Amino acid sequence: MRRRTVLSGLAVSLPLALAGCTGDSGPDDPGGTDTTDEQSETETPSDEPDTPDGTVTPGRVSATLVPREECPNPGEATVSFGDEAISVVGCVVGNNGCNVQRLQEVDYDTETEALTVVVAAVEEREEDEACTEALVNLGYEVDIETDGTSVTSVRVVHDDVDGRRTVVDVTR
Repeated sequence: MRRRTVLSGLAVSLPLALAGCTGDSGPDDPGGTDTTDEQSETETPSDEPDTPDGTVTPGRVSATLVPREECPNPGEATVSFGDEAISVVGCVVGNNGCNVQRLQEVDYDTETEALTVVVAAVEEREEDEACTEALVNLGYEVDIETDGTSVTSVRVVHDDVDGRRTVVDVTR
């Protein structure tokens, strides 16, 4: 008889006790995982001064990384040349679910007119955040504006779970 009383008491109190633990957290909750498609931008330095309004000056190369969902060939990249733009589409491999793709470096050699683009898989997580222990494919597209700068070759370097290596070296 007392067993039924205890069980019926648990049936009422247990869901109330767990209600705060199983509820959906909002986007402002620091314990949740929020994903955004943020762009990161890197500019290569030159001898020319920056303009006050943040515009690109002649002789500069600016690059912007845009994360992509699709990643058909992990560890590879392709380069496409345009009139005053270059596009690099590729996929770095992260060692866990907290890795994100980042544009680590863009370097332009004026003597050889060679551009080097380094994309890395970087771990970004909170101190108490747990990550999945599985390899993740991180697709990206780097849009490079050359603004009149002559670029004859592009070398793409990945710095990810497979180490730092050149994945493509293309000459125009």
